[in-house]
Amino acid sequence: MFKSVKSYAIATPAILALSIVTNSVVVKSASANEVNADATLEQISNYNEAQPMNQVTSVSQLRDVSPTDWAFEALRSLVERYGCIVGYPDRTFRGNRALSRYEFAAGLNACMQQMERLIAASEAVTREDIEKLKRLMAEFETELAALGARVDNLEGRVAFLEDHQFSTTTKLKGEVIIAATAQTGPDFKLNEVYNTRDSNVSVTNTGTPKITNRNNAENRATDSDEQATLSNRVRLTLDTSFTGKDLLRTRLAAGNVPNLGAAYGTDSARLNFEQSDSTNNDVIIDRLYYKTPLGKKTTFWVGTALPSNDIYDTVSPYTSSDATGALARVNRYNPFIYRQPGDTGVGFKYSFNKQFDITASYLAGGASGYAANPVGGAGLFDGTYSTGVQLGFRPTKNFNIAAAYMHSYFTGQRTGIPADVASRANLTGGTGSDYTSGVSNGIRDLGGGAKAGNGGFRGSRDPFSGAATSSDNLGLQVSWKLAKSVNVAGWVGWAFAEAHSYDSTGVNRDGDSADLFTWNANVSFLDLGKEGSVLTLAGGQLPRAGSVDGTVGRDRGQSWIVEGQYLYPVTDNISITPGVYAVFDPNNTNSGENTIVVGVLRTVFKF
Repeated sequence: MFKSVKSYAIATPAILALSIVTNSVVVKSASANEVNADATLEQISNYNEAQPMNQVTSVSQLRDVSPTDWAFEALRSLVERYGCIVGYPDRTFRGNRALSRYEFAAGLNACMQQMERLIAASEAVTREDIEKLKRLMAEFETELAALGARVDNLEGRVAFLEDHQFSTTTKLKGEVIIAATAQTGPDFKLNEVYNTRDSNVSVTNTGTPKITNRNNAENRATDSDEQATLSNRVRLTLDTSFTGKDLLRTRLAAGNVPNLGAAYGTDSARLNFEQSDSTNNDVIIDRLYYKTPLGKKTTFWVGTALPSNDIYDTVSPYTSSDATGALARVNRYNPFIYRQPGDTGVGFKYSFNKQFDITASYLAGGASGYAANPVGGAGLFDGTYSTGVQLGFRPTKNFNIAAAYMHSYFTGQRTGIPADVASRANLTGGTGSDYTSGVSNGIRDLGGGAKAGNGGFRGSRDPFSGAATSSDNLGLQVSWKLAKSVNVAGWVGWAFAEAHSYDSTGVNRDGDSADLFTWNANVSFLDLGKEGSVLTLAGGQLPRAGSVDGTVGRDRGQSWIVEGQYLYPVTDNISITPGVYAVFDPNNTNSGENTIVVGVLRTVFKF
């Protein structure tokens, strides 16, 4: 007799309208040409996203309905005579909320179906009620027909998807980046620069280290790598859920994005979207972990390819993505917290409430495979690792702050550690200064050599030149949405490192210490020119080791970076990001002349 609109329609909060009609309130009908089928489905979907409804067996179960309410008798009649009223889980009816004609039609259909069952069972239904229902059927004939047609269409689409689905438990997602990159710098004077692959160190007239190439060349136009490139990165993600709330993530990745750190001899020039461990489009598994809730407030991670930034909230909403975020690696998030070693282990997050949460992790392995190697100096507990904790605080939905502590340990390149698991310190996560072993040996010699007790220095990345190193890092991250279209964010980071062995130059560095510091800030303008677009300006001080014991080496200058980029969504699945960033005084050399400028046109495809 009446068209079924499935259980989701029956559960809509439409019964208020029925009580209005029962009390002879007239609802004006809409002409047929006012009905929009697409709008119908959208409204139904919106209603179904509300809190689930529960069947009410007595009007007294509704906390916000009292006997003095004008609709009380109508509600009681519908509940007790026909059993077609539902309430919210908090035992409220919310009778004063707005009602659309589509809600009314869906709720009306629910009561009509109930009355059909009563008639079929020969139970009492008054003639007055039947006459009212007939009038309502005529009044809402167009809406009911539209709902029925949409449900039939949805049933067909669901059947098709079930027959052609990839998996009942797994979703496949893809991401492709194609990037045009061009970089330039001055015609470097090698006596002022750093980490060139054939560098030597001598001493200046003022007694400070001086770096030259082996031919003592002062100027050479080919020192700067200025070739434009076109490269790609591809990722396929398989997200599997067994309970609907858990997640098993497996990601395949390949890429050939250039390492500008190798091109310029400084990590500060590196791109954010480099594919780790792959430069020739070799396919690797760069994510493999399982995430599941433990109770209502705790989340647990375990994996063998699980970086810390997949566990922690980095509090950098518009720069943290390595696909659509910052262009420069150092502008992504705090390297002292989220770029520490290890990708095999566990993580926990406990949410006290909507404002406070705490996250912790233990991750082993300085690079892929280290934690799976059972030799001495490797494995889960005898090799390189990091462990940390972060307290998050969100006083409002627009303000987020996180205070974090991270302890890291690197086995170093020392005697007794197999070469295939030796892990040179990387305190800055590949964002700070980096010198060659030749420069490190030269710095040792400038300090009087091993007999004088002065060792080498390989930049803020490895201040103790290959010695086993531990570091206690502190980070403070903040994000604040000042207005609907403006967000500011940033961080500060401190690292307090200590050496625990001989360094690679043969000097005992045990007990030597180093202090490092960095900060960064960014501002993003949202929906500028088009909905979904983001204009971001970012920059700050790159990690610097200004004080290092046991060596005459240290970062004598200060590197700075600035970046500007504009993410423009062409479609829901395609975006382009033109942008540029500049690194001033790379590798903290205090030269005052060397600047690297990198221009990027990044196109991202997602499916």
